[in-house]
Amino acid sequence: MTRDVSQAERASILGSLSSADEEVRRLAVEQLLVLPISEAADQLYKCLGDTGWRVRKAAVQHLVVCGDQPPIQEMLIHSLADGDNPGRRNSAFEALVGCGPRATTRLVKELDSRDVDVLKLVIDALAAIGDPTARGPLIDAIDAEDANIRAAAVEALGVVGGSQESERLVDMAALPDEDVLVRLSALRALSRLGASVGVTRLTDALGDSLLRPAAFELLGWSADPAAEDTLLKGLSSSTRSSRESAIGALLRRLGRLDDRPAYALRGRLREAASATDGLVAASCERLESADLAHQLVLIQFLGLLDDPNVVLPILLAGRDEAIEEVADNTLEAMGEVVSAALEDGWGTLAEGPKCRACRILGGVGGATAERLLVESLDAQQCQVRCHAADALGHGRFFDRVPELVRRLERAAKHDELDSEDEVAAIIGALVRLAELSEATEAGVDVQLIEVLSSRLAGAPEPVRLAIAKVLARLGRPEDEDIIGYLLKDESPSVRRAAVSALSRFEFGQTRDALRLALADEATVVRIEAAKVIGVSGNFEAIDELRRLSTDNDSRVVAVAIRALGNLYQEGWPESGEIFDLIEQALGEGPTIALAGIDALREIGGERAGALARGAVDRSEPDVVRAAVACLGAHAVETDLIEIIPLVGHSDWSVRAEIAEVLSVRRILKGLPALLRRLEVEDDEFVRQVMLSSISRLEG
Repeated sequence: MTRDVSQAERASILGSLSSADEEVRRLAVEQLLVLPISEAADQLYKCLGDTGWRVRKAAVQHLVVCGDQPPIQEMLIHSLADGDNPGRRNSAFEALVGCGPRATTRLVKELDSRDVDVLKLVIDALAAIGDPTARGPLIDAIDAEDANIRAAAVEALGVVGGSQESERLVDMAALPDEDVLVRLSALRALSRLGASVGVTRLTDALGDSLLRPAAFELLGWSADPAAEDTLLKGLSSSTRSSRESAIGALLRRLGRLDDRPAYALRGRLREAASATDGLVAASCERLESADLAHQLVLIQFLGLLDDPNVVLPILLAGRDEAIEEVADNTLEAMGEVVSAALEDGWGTLAEGPKCRACRILGGVGGATAERLLVESLDAQQCQVRCHAADALGHGRFFDRVPELVRRLERAAKHDELDSEDEVAAIIGALVRLAELSEATEAGVDVQLIEVLSSRLAGAPEPVRLAIAKVLARLGRPEDEDIIGYLLKDESPSVRRAAVSALSRFEFGQTRDALRLALADEATVVRIEAAKVIGVSGNFEAIDELRRLSTDNDSRVVAVAIRALGNLYQEGWPESGEIFDLIEQALGEGPTIALAGIDALREIGGERAGALARGAVDRSEPDVVRAAVACLGAHAVETDLIEIIPLVGHSDWSVRAEIAEVLSVRRILKGLPALLRRLEVEDDEFVRQVMLSSISRLEG
């Protein structure tokens, strides 16, 4: 990014670096790379030690960009030795790691350093980078006099792939006279390498309380048959860290076994857990305080035991979103033991856990799960009712269709805000049940429609609307009369839902009904009709959309224009007319113009890109941004070159969009404009987008 800069510009940059305002200094860092690299390196060195963390962060980001430059690498290595300014030292370490393999050669050279602190940081950086070419030099470092250096080198070998040195690492781990930190690092490195080490080689380590957890972890990779017995015995260890390491190792072994030996090990694990007093209770209690990694291990372990006492602790642990999926899948895999365990305390479960429990029971199935879910259809909390309905659908509980219909009627009659969610959940469950192959073979879908249809006469609007929504998902050609009846309903919402049902039929069969809907007095009905036409796949539908394009409601016109984009098929005789209608839309108000651009993006091709070019001169930023995005997706290079001046647009979102488009499409002619704009850009988000775009274009 280096370029010629005037003396005034240089003075401005350097002066800003001395400002008392941290934000001014940070912005100055953004411009340093326009200076010659040697001069920039000197200034970035100062910035690495800045009192403001945002200034240091900006310096690190820019150093990573030019991290292959020798002056930069030398400066970063030199900064590692700054014992007086930990901010500079830590930032230099971060930058070296960010440079990745580009910095490996220079870091390896520094392994000859006699400064123990620098040497430790260099080894840690090589480990963080993980470049396999560093393996040879790191092997030499494991003979260092300083135990901390030996330990760091050993751990690094576990990262860069020192499997050839496994035997040497085993010797270091097993040697009683070796420093305990080095032995611990060797055990961890061997685990990372997945090395198979026999129990006898680890006898001394297994007898050391500090090393035992790491030794157990390593035995999880061992091919030694005795390792299994040792780990099962480790479940009764007096220290929590050893128990949990043994659990993790057993799970790792279990995951590598075929079905029969895995089944046998699972049985032995259950027996050992049952015979170890307090193990299950302690593991359940530990779920409340363990970190994420240990929680995941404990949940998997407890799930293997088929013990009803673990169900509630696992369910409650799943309140953490990070482990919710693992917890729920584990419980579902446990089967009907979960239903039995939840039954006694079902009424006392809080709303969140009960909602998740409903989902789990839907996967578990069985009579107990079915009973609990039906009971929950009448729960006080709407979300519980929704999840219960959804679970009945997912669980294939066909016999519970009457209860779902009953609850649908009750929910549809309520005026509460959340009743709409419940109606949607019940409709989804009914449709899911009716669409299953077993249901259609048994005629469940037909029975459902008949039951719902019988409730139409005299039903209040919410019930009619719910029935129409079910028909929109399940309607068959033989239900045409019912749908026709709903199309004449006094409620616009019901008519709209009935129009949606027409999408299930051939366009020719529904054309007359759609024409009536297109002339409906309610905007929502006309909009729904346009959507149905847009997915019809029939070129004759263009006539209907042409008429809608002159509707007096801009929302209807916008949907019609988008429908044209969905309807377009290359090679149709009417394709030219579609482009003409979209071009007209681009000259209308912003709502319709945005719809036209969306249609062009859906259609694609050079012609779509060329038409979008005409919208970039509009005054509305949203329209201009959408047009730029469309050009980026479909325009030819000459059209993109013409919109380069938009990097100076008054709206930040347009500037960000054009910067992204120029880099993605590799429009190198846009680079000078981006560099010029960067010098005056004051929006932080746009600056970051432009910096990324410039980096890609220069790369």
